Amino acid sequence: MPKTLLHYVENTGDTDLVFLEMFKSDRYQEFSFSEWLAHTPPELVMAHLRIDRATFDAIPKEGIVVTPR
Repeated sequence: MPKTLLHYVENTGDTDLVFLEMFKSDRYQEFSFSEWLAHTPPELVMAHLRIDRATFDAIPKEGIVVTPR
């Protein structure tokens, strides 16, 4: 997956998800979708998602941290 493309993992089942991800880098960095949105100009997010300012403001500014084991 090119690092400039937004991507995510979603558990669509009803049991715990066990996920193995391989990195080409020697350091780990997690950046959640909500954090990505929070660092994108609000006007751009609102236009692309077709949402109003109140909806944008309701988006959590800090995501759930995923920690490698």
